Order: sequence, then C-alpha cells, then structure tokens
Amino acid sequence: METRYLMRMPVVWMLVISGSFPVAAGSAAELETAELFPRIEVVSFESASLKQRKRAVIVLPENWRSIKPAERRTLVILHGRGRHERSLVDDKVIRQQLLESGLFVILPDGDDGWYLNSPVRQQDVYETYLEEVLTKMANAYDLPEQGPQWAIAGWSMGGYGCVRFAERHPGRFAAVSSMIGLLDFPRNGLPAGQSYKVPVERFGDDEVEWNKFNPLNQAEKLRGASLLIITADQAFDRTMNEHFRDRLTALELPHQYVELKGGHTFPVVRAAIPLVLAHTQHVLLRKTRN
Repeated sequence: METRYLMRMPVVWMLVISGSFPVAAGSAAELETAELFPRIEVVSFESASLKQRKRAVIVLPENWRSIKPAERRTLVILHGRGRHERSLVDDKVIRQQLLESGLFVILPDGDDGWYLNSPVRQQDVYETYLEEVLTKMANAYDLPEQGPQWAIAGWSMGGYGCVRFAERHPGRFAAVSSMIGLLDFPRNGLPAGQSYKVPVERFGDDEVEWNKFNPLNQAEKLRGASLLIITADQAFDRTMNEHFRDRLTALELPHQYVELKGGHTFPVVRAAIPLVLAHTQHVLLRKTRN
C-alpha cells in the first residue's frame, strides 16, 4: 500500500559549520517536512553531495520540544541492502518500540551505497552524504553533535556501514550496534555458506584495495565506544561477526556479542531492535549523567 504524506510548508534552515560534520559556511538548504505517522516525520532535501533529492525519517520522543537540546539523545539506524528509510517505521511493532524509546531516531535513505565513498563510482559519495544528512538533521531538530549523546546502529549493509562510519569518525558515537552486519567484508576466502558476493561495481575488483574498506582492519578506531555485535546462528554473516568479535577481543576492546536464532533475515532484525534500544538507552543515559 502506498503511504501518503501530509505535506507541511517548506522550512528553510541555515546550516552552520559543525565540529564533526563540516559543511560550507553560509550555505542554505530547503528541507521539506511531512508527517508520516504521529511523532514520525520524513524530511526531504536536495543533497549537495549526491546532487539529487534525498529523504530521511526521524522518530521524535513524546513532548520532544520540551526536552532541552543538551538532553536530547540521538540514535542513527542505517538500513540494509534492498531496504529504505521507512523499513523500520513501516513495521508496526518496531515503530512502537522506536516511539517508546525516548530517543531521537534518525533513519537515512542510503540507497545501495554501502555508506562509503565508492572508489569506482566517483559520484557515489555515500559516506560524505551520511555526514551531510546528520548535519542537516542535527540543525533542523537542534540536536547537539557530541559523542556522549549520539549512537549509531544498522543491519546487514547498514551493520557494515554503521561500524565503518564509526571507525571513520572516532569518538563521534558513544554506542555502536551492528545487527547481522557484514563486519569482515569485502573479502574472499570465507567458508561455503558464510560469504557474500562483493559488489565490484561499488568496491572495485582490487582485493588489496578491499582491505581499507573492511571494518575488521580499523577496529582499533572504535576504542571508547560501547559495542554491541548481534548475529544469528544460521546467518551467512555469522563467521564474519565471529572474526570481528575475535578482533575486538585481541584488541582488548570491551564488547557484547549476541547470537540469536535464525538467519540473515528481517525477523532477526526485529528481534534485535529491542536489544539495540536497551543498549543505546543505557549507554547514552550513563554518558550524559557523568
């Protein structure tokens, strides 16, 4: 069924230079906001990095306008391949969980971009685009861009993306949660049934170059963040997650590792979301109290 949006008047927001995600001084962007569900809004804008119209969804806490900006806590969740920014809020159970979390939950539209700047498709700068999205949403909803008040999560491609993005922005997120993420990827040589075909149109075909895109090789950059890694016993990503867990252990980085029942499927994501929310709430509440 097609979702109909109730359009509001466009709002013009001035973007400022952010210590975490810089944008051009004095630039302006028009954001169009629509109500998708009560306390859930979809924001559309012209992306300067991708040069196309893009969207993001935000879930707002109850009475969010009365929450002081310094006390606003934000969770970014990156979707998987073949999914989109509405995938979680279109699920009635997950939608209610997000609404009850007390968090500002940002759900960007990442297309099939793997949340990275492609070495092959020079126009596909999805890491830069994600920086742009977070800057726009932080400005629009007065969200302080400080590590203690931000967390990032994702599933499948988004699990890969959230871990790598956190590595690329050390200290930016207090909590990082991956659900059935591809955390030892791109690569060849995994056991049968425990691998995934590398999209060479996105990553290129140079296996040596792949190393710099593999989150396993930059895990040290996650030091200081609270880490939650979730996989499933029948998921093709399980071995990748075991490798990543072992790497965290070798680096003496504290982490939680959870193996659910199931495969690389959306029902596993549904089962993982409450764990991610509980982890995020615990970490952000503790960090902001200290």
